[in-house]
Amino acid sequence: MISEKKIYNRSSTIPLILLREKSLIYTGRKWHTKKISRWMVGFKFGEFTWNRKLALYKAKQSRKKKKK
Repeated sequence: MISEKKIYNRSSTIPLILLREKSLIYTGRKWHTKKISRWMVGFKFGEFTWNRKLALYKAKQSRKKKKK
């Protein structure tokens, strides 16, 4: 039976029990769905989610130049 487990703590280690199950990992704003594979066991949940915005400084500067 495959069920989705909610994980709030990204610093906790992935146990062997969650192998081949989907887990919802909370990053502070969104829930990211990940299916746990055998290579992920032993690592932290936070290593498989992205919780930062990409800084697009050059794109922002080029938009300002186009408006002028």
